[in-house]
Amino acid sequence: MKHLWLILFVMPLFAQEAVSGLTLEKNGEQVLISLDEWVTVSIAYDPSNTVRGIYLGMTVDALRIQEKGESFERDIPIDEIGSIFRGKTKSTKEYVRDGIKFGRLVSLGIGCSLSIPFITASEFDLEQLPSIFIIGGIIAVASSIFTVPGGALLGSIHAQVPEGIAVEYVISDGEWVIVK
Repeated sequence: MKHLWLILFVMPLFAQEAVSGLTLEKNGEQVLISLDEWVTVSIAYDPSNTVRGIYLGMTVDALRIQEKGESFERDIPIDEIGSIFRGKTKSTKEYVRDGIKFGRLVSLGIGCSLSIPFITASEFDLEQLPSIFIIGGIIAVASSIFTVPGGALLGSIHAQVPEGIAVEYVISDGEWVIVK
């Protein structure tokens, strides 16, 4: 009966410590990466090889991450980790793709905005509307020659400036270490 308080009050504290997240330490400073937080893990021997997803926990020798859009978990051995990025990050390809989408929307906006004065000038004449829409479409396609590559360039520039989006923790001796 004496040790019942130990089981009821102290043991849950140890259990909470075990599932609270991933602790990184460097020179006495500690950082906690909580469960269900977005992380990107790069492999030490190939830094371009990264795994992005939600941090689900840690086994004895691996981090468990559920990749974006996947239903299964992936274990990454601790001794293969080169760095951990905290926060949601996007690849350069995703930034460029977003820039291309933006360029397409701008060209569509140009085509529509240049068609509206012609539509109002025709006083919504149903015989002229198809030709006005065709001209608006041609203007949209012609402007996309400039806006889509411009959007892709803008996306690649945004990919080069990732400050504030993610924080990198380099995992090695003398740098950050994973506290088990």
